[in-house]
Amino acid sequence: MSINPKSKELSVGIVGAGDIVSKVHLPVLLNTKEISIEWITDINTLKAKSIANAYKIPFLKQEENINNLPYADIILIAIPYGAREPYYKILREHASALYVEKPFSRTVKEHKEICSWFSDYALCCGYQRRVWSPTQLTKKIIRDGLLGPLQSVHFELGNPGYSMSGKHYSDINLAGGGILFEVGVHGLDTLLYSTDAQSIEIKSAKMLMEGGFDIHTEADFIIKIKNNEKINCKIKISQLEQTTNKLEFVFNYATLSYSLISFDTDIRIESNKSSKNNLSLIVDSLNQTYPLTPYQTFSEYWNQFVVGIKTRQTNLTCAAESILTTEIIEELYATEKKLK
Repeated sequence: MSINPKSKELSVGIVGAGDIVSKVHLPVLLNTKEISIEWITDINTLKAKSIANAYKIPFLKQEENINNLPYADIILIAIPYGAREPYYKILREHASALYVEKPFSRTVKEHKEICSWFSDYALCCGYQRRVWSPTQLTKKIIRDGLLGPLQSVHFELGNPGYSMSGKHYSDINLAGGGILFEVGVHGLDTLLYSTDAQSIEIKSAKMLMEGGFDIHTEADFIIKIKNNEKINCKIKISQLEQTTNKLEFVFNYATLSYSLISFDTDIRIESNKSSKNNLSLIVDSLNQTYPLTPYQTFSEYWNQFVVGIKTRQTNLTCAAESILTTEIIEELYATEKKLK
């Protein structure tokens, strides 16, 4: 890329006019000094034009031939997973950086191929919860051993009839997967990022499908972290069963847990029965910790991506840093195929 690190603004083009763009990305970007929004486009012309008018940003009609997509320093790709391939083929010939909303990829091969088309610092994957304050605090507690060695991690998400909005959820080719791929991937990435996981090994797994969409996944796996320590992990991601809807990290002295459903959350730390320490508390200090709200979290993620672009340095926003997340997704879906 040829971006001047000293330039005050980077231009942004937006492909996709869904809720994540209209309700979060646009309010954040319009309040970011380093960003200038050049255009927004979507296959749904009426919706894109309406959002463009509401936010007073330029509307770009989406032509059948997307080869003439205007240049922007950064292009936000916020369209369904299955509709992105033509844009990758065009944009890899541009000098633009890409911010790609999750889910990013179904296979490690595909993930690495997309990464090979762009400089590492210029390809961002939207795992925003990496910068979220509960995630950062958990990462620090694990790294510094504040609650003793990490013993195990549990992640559960969903409930009977868990709803995912959007027309593409009726088309498996566009969606790419169900609740695991679209929503559960955030929790899996947070789990792997928080623990600095280096590798994974699936011990057992089962997946239920309906119409090509996964609706229930349970799995036990082992992650290897620093010093080759092995940590047992258990997940349940379901539209059939009630779950705890939280991430839980079990340490030697205490158990730390918080919900991924709401950004405005508390981390709960409770001493283990075998521990002599009285650690039962709620970390109230999180109320003053940044970033906490969705807007703060998205803003910080964008800021870190922009810094990476200007300094040409890889950081936690880069797609090259989330290959392990794609690996576990691929292995879980592979398990489902073996069960047939």
